[in-house]
Amino acid sequence: MSLLLRPVWPHDLAALRALASHLDTVNLPGDPVVLGAIIEAGQHSLAALGGAPGTVGSLTMVAESEAGALLGTASLFAQHGTPEDPHYYLRVVEQVVHSKQLNVDRARTLLCLEKDLEPWTELGGLVVSPQARGQGIGKLLVAARLLVVAMHRQHFCHRLLAELLPERRADGGNAFWDAVGKPLTGLDYYRADLLCRTDKEFIDAFFPDDHLVAELLPAEARAHIAHEGTATTPVRALLHRAGFRWLGTIDPFDAGPHDGAAVADLVPITASRARVLLDHPPAAPGVRRLCAHPRTLHMTVAEVEEPGDGLRLPADVAARLHLTPGDPVWTMPLDW
Repeated sequence: MSLLLRPVWPHDLAALRALASHLDTVNLPGDPVVLGAIIEAGQHSLAALGGAPGTVGSLTMVAESEAGALLGTASLFAQHGTPEDPHYYLRVVEQVVHSKQLNVDRARTLLCLEKDLEPWTELGGLVVSPQARGQGIGKLLVAARLLVVAMHRQHFCHRLLAELLPERRADGGNAFWDAVGKPLTGLDYYRADLLCRTDKEFIDAFFPDDHLVAELLPAEARAHIAHEGTATTPVRALLHRAGFRWLGTIDPFDAGPHDGAAVADLVPITASRARVLLDHPPAAPGVRRLCAHPRTLHMTVAEVEEPGDGLRLPADVAARLHLTPGDPVWTMPLDW
């Protein structure tokens, strides 16, 4: 399958809304007004890539088939967690306590609310159309966002974060929130999710500073702690192959795990290279690379040759990326 990975455009609204129907989350809600704002923010960030650091906000990448169908989408947030809008999480602490009277050791899990004011760059929600799953589209959407970071390091943080979703109930609710967040805040999961899109102050106000003891929660709620859902497991495996690791923290809403890494430790980013497009196409089948136009962020996979700092691309691939000889082009290996 020949895919074009590119930033989302205004004419993608209907297709983006269809993808959101498979995963209505903060990062990809089903509301067309919010989706319109996401597209607008992405267009602004695309224009800001050539500007000063700190001007890029969020970008949304899509995977488009040769027929023009949107098969998947994924978001990238240049900064997540600031003094004005902290990154909240629950730290998971495993303890063993001992009773001299009973001569018994017991293990327990403590959850403590913390917040991070130093920003991360966040890999947001990744959605692939159910009909297109199992074809490697998820990996390419992960790779595309890492390649954006590699190409434009000045706009992104030195560490990356991925907040992974746990299993979802059919009604869209979450057992962990029902057991913890709802009693503390008085909000149902959907309402709290909506509020988080604009202000997270209520988390600071209502969550206790003391540890929560996980063993006091219902079994259904405990089962979510630091466990991603089955639909998210393949994506998490990809992230770990790239160099992400569990940070020992979970989301205070749904208990999904937080994985992260320093940019310097992510092999796909450190192995990415800026090259110059050469006049001639490859003379023979070459190595498989994700190739990108650094300004438009259009990307596709091709068999290429890499003589020195040059790059030989098949003519049809160069045309699809709107590249001509002498243009800069970035490549990323896909053997991870």
